[in-house]
Amino acid sequence: MSGAVSRRSLLLALGGVGLLAACGDGRAAWHDGQGIPGDSRPGEGGSPDPSASALDIPPANPPTPGVCPTPGGLGPKGPQYTLPCHGTDIALTVDDGPDPAYTPKMLALLAQQGIHATFCMIGRSAAAHPDLVKRVLDGGHHIANHTHSHPMDIAKMPAAAVHTELAKATDAISKASGNGYRPALFRSPGGAWSPTVLSQAGNLGLRALDWTVDPRDWSRPGVQHIVSTILKQTHPGSIILEHDGGGNRDQTLTALGIVLPRLRDAGYTFVQP
Repeated sequence: MSGAVSRRSLLLALGGVGLLAACGDGRAAWHDGQGIPGDSRPGEGGSPDPSASALDIPPANPPTPGVCPTPGGLGPKGPQYTLPCHGTDIALTVDDGPDPAYTPKMLALLAQQGIHATFCMIGRSAAAHPDLVKRVLDGGHHIANHTHSHPMDIAKMPAAAVHTELAKATDAISKASGNGYRPALFRSPGGAWSPTVLSQAGNLGLRALDWTVDPRDWSRPGVQHIVSTILKQTHPGSIILEHDGGGNRDQTLTALGIVLPRLRDAGYTFVQP
């Protein structure tokens, strides 16, 4: 296999039509960008968020062991899309930080809810905000490598360039941590995987991490959409994708303030991949 792996074709081949509909085509777009000044991407506008009481909030799926998301993937050496599907475990991942405006708010929300997440950090942002890297780790969260500069065409890049992106990000995160912390996980920008990306991650001792629940919060689709998508699509083994970087994340924080206690009350347990 060469070039970028088509998530759509893989999912269709595996009969994962339901997951494809849930995730949409966000992986082909800049869906978890690196914090562009002004952040004027399409879909980022909209009216003020309604209060939680004004939302039509569906019930969370009960955590029935053995009812698992359809992961798709690249085979046994491909990225991890799900947790082991048993019990009540799910995971929350947070991409594109650290961000001085929204990472502290995300940390406060997670501390209030007693939930530990995995923060997928961009290397150059980690280098710019070492205090936030330390705060994330001090909060008991994990940090994953999300490349140094967030190239959306990483699946088309040559091996040497991919290696540089991953190695520089790990070094930046390690230096910013102040204690030599080195990520064990790697998330590719946009979920763009190729044999080259996977091999370079493996060469650096990084395990490839993807996701199964994507409410496209990067596009600010509204609190209702984010809430409904997560509650309807989460099952045991789900890995949920959210963002603290890349733009205005008020909708994300509002939605998570609704979703997290509902998932926990439904019986789910938040773990880290």
